[in-house]
Amino acid sequence: MKVVMSLMDKHDRLIVENTDLKLKLAECEKVSAMNQGLKEEIQEISKQNDILKATCQDYKRSLQVKVPHRIVDRTEGRLGENKLKKLRNEWKQEQEDEKVKFLEVVKRQIQENMKVTVIEVIKEKEDLVRDTVDKKKSFMIFGMKEKKNPNKFTRECEERELAKTVIIRVQDRAQELDQEVEEVIRLGRYSESENEIPSGCRENYGSEREAWR
Repeated sequence: MKVVMSLMDKHDRLIVENTDLKLKLAECEKVSAMNQGLKEEIQEISKQNDILKATCQDYKRSLQVKVPHRIVDRTEGRLGENKLKKLRNEWKQEQEDEKVKFLEVVKRQIQENMKVTVIEVIKEKEDLVRDTVDKKKSFMIFGMKEKKNPNKFTRECEERELAKTVIIRVQDRAQELDQEVEEVIRLGRYSESENEIPSGCRENYGSEREAWR
């Protein structure tokens, strides 16, 4: 009888262990699929960057070829040295302006690609962000501190709108939206500088912050 009970206990333990291993395997497969998706995104962005670099080089070469021809043609027409110098300066300024415009376009394109990738990762790979608290913390650290309007009323309105947008995108629901926005704004202000908190409130603030963690 003892042998039978021992075998039954061992059987139960093996079933539990088998279930745990299956769950871990499913989690590993999910992480592997996520990594593969991220690799494909990185490869696509790399290809786009290569195309943009090649286009930039072609554009630069075309500018270098275009203006010397104009200068040679006008030199043959016996233009004075001052006019040639003026043309040369105008060409240099024109080239710099075009280069700045092109670099701005490239920079905006890269930023847009990165924004889309980050939003997709946050929305689709939810196991990377465990709960709403971590999502709000990440938003405060990487989002709200980047731009600060000196006007207090305007800044608070912008922060609330930005918080509302991020919470909706991250949670995919509008439940208790106002409370979530106020909590994000409150935590964002406290995290900016502990020196701004009255000394009598530091202990409560520290315990509250630990609770959020």
